[in-house]
Amino acid sequence: MTPTEAPHALEPGPDLSYRSEPLAVLLDVFARWSSGGFIEALTRSTGHDLDPTSVVALTQVARAGAMRPSALADHLFVGASNVSKISGRLSALGLLEKVPDPDDARATLLRLTDDGRALMAALTRAGDDMMGALLAGWTADDRATFTTLLRRFETAVVEHADRIDTPRPHGS
Repeated sequence: MTPTEAPHALEPGPDLSYRSEPLAVLLDVFARWSSGGFIEALTRSTGHDLDPTSVVALTQVARAGAMRPSALADHLFVGASNVSKISGRLSALGLLEKVPDPDDARATLLRLTDDGRALMAALTRAGDDMMGALLAGWTADDRATFTTLLRRFETAVVEHADRIDTPRPHGS
C-alpha cells in the first residue's frame, strides 16, 4: 500500500444485482413513489402542504372507509401513539374526525371530513394526471396490456402473500 492509498480503498460492495429485472425495476419505482419528496410534490400540486405520513394515513382512510385508530396503525405499521399524533394533526386541519363506533359505544372511528374527501379527490385527480403524463407516449394497446399485466401481477402477489401467511393489516 502506498502512502496515498487509504487503508480501505473504496471497493464495490457485495453484488446486489437482482437476476429478476422486473424485481429491480419494481423496487426502484416503489422507492421513488413512496419517498417523502415524491408524495409531498404530488400533494403540493393540488395546492396542499401535508407531510407524507399524513397523506398515506388519509389515503388509507379514504380507501378503506372509517376505521378504528388501531386499524389505521396496522395499515401504517406504526404504534397507537403515532396514530394519535397523526390523527390529531389531521383533525386540527379539518381533514379527519373522530366519530363514535356504531358497533361499540366504547370505541371511536376515524373518518374523512368533507374537506378530507375534497383533498383526496384532488390527490386522485393529480395521480390520474401523473399517470396520464407518464403513459402519454404509449399506444392505447400498450396501456391496456400494461394494465392487464399489472392486475395479473397484483393477483399473483396477493395469492403469494396468502400462501406465505403474511399478516394482513387489521380491518383489511
